[in-house]
Amino acid sequence: MRSLLKFLRPAAYIRRRAVYAGLLGGNRKWLMFGGMVWGLHWLGRIVGAGEPTAVFTQELDPGERFVVVHGEKPTRRRRGSTS
Repeated sequence: MRSLLKFLRPAAYIRRRAVYAGLLGGNRKWLMFGGMVWGLHWLGRIVGAGEPTAVFTQELDPGERFVVVHGEKPTRRRRGSTS
């Protein structure tokens, strides 16, 4: 499972590797590469990349209400039997 996560989130793997090998291990290549990846990460957070978008919007008149209801979370047993 852990090796699969490297392929699904390569930037997170590179940031983690940069901290261990570059910052703690003293590997200059990983330190510079990690600095670039961390810089892009923080720049994206500052600029607002990945900002959530509204899925549903509606104006309400006075006296109206909007109720959000979540269904029950299925237990492991129920999830296994429905598959």
